[in-house]
Amino acid sequence: MENEPLVSAVIPTYNCGRYVVEAVESACAQTYPRMEVIVVDDGSNDDTRQRLRPFFDRITYLHQENRGLSAARNRGIQAAQGEWIALLDADDRWHREKTAVQLRAAREAGCALIGSAAAATLPEALPPEAKARLLSVEDYLLSAPIGPSGAMISKQCLSRIGLFDETLRAVEDRDMWLRIAADFPTAVVDSPCWWYRIHEGQMNRQAERMGANYRRVLDRFFAEHAEHAHLRAVSLSYMYADLAWSYFLEGNRHRAMSYLLHSLWLHPAPYRGAQGREPWWRSKHLVRYALGTKLFHAVARRI
Repeated sequence: MENEPLVSAVIPTYNCGRYVVEAVESACAQTYPRMEVIVVDDGSNDDTRQRLRPFFDRITYLHQENRGLSAARNRGIQAAQGEWIALLDADDRWHREKTAVQLRAAREAGCALIGSAAAATLPEALPPEAKARLLSVEDYLLSAPIGPSGAMISKQCLSRIGLFDETLRAVEDRDMWLRIAADFPTAVVDSPCWWYRIHEGQMNRQAERMGANYRRVLDRFFAEHAEHAHLRAVSLSYMYADLAWSYFLEGNRHRAMSYLLHSLWLHPAPYRGAQGREPWWRSKHLVRYALGTKLFHAVARRI
């Protein structure tokens, strides 16, 4: 096992004491034997440190003044000794076989970034021969094929493209995936490797901040990668559809409808190859935004 690469789990946390223990437990419980677990406390003022104290003999605990999610991830990456960096948000949880399955698939695919989508529930065991599917830049522009807590990145790749942009206060993960995908092979494993917790404090419920940062990411990407200029309009259309859902989650139905209509105006046709989406999902969501969730489901049950 000494020849196996070391994998560094990096867990940023801010006032997430009520959840972070589950995240740390899931990282410490990985079946892959060569792991280090790094928790970066980004200036929490809750009971995070006290809750993590029983794990201090198994993790590296770093504390810093509050500087934001990207800065906390970067601090963990800089401290990491591993050849691979596995990200885990403090409110999420890994399957115990996640690292082993993803590392095996990454080797077979020869990729620098491998990930998976979130699972609603975690099974008892993962398929041992999970296959990786290579992703394109377009996949990251027109869908969300991997989530941060499902991502594992070659540290050698990060030394080439740089760390997370600390000036971004949202969608920093999409920025990172696009930067990697422009220069390295990336892949997704169709296996339920991690579980995503839904709660009120999440970034996708801060639509205005998300929108400003999302537009910055796209503008910079297309300015630096003219070869993908043909995807600009459809990418903006997807961005508006994404933001519409965030506004809807915030309870702003009128803003949600406005953004979704702008999305359809920019690109009325279904997105080509959009992962996990039915062809007319935007039209369906427009009806949902107009009616509200309860009335939408009541009408749907009668159809």
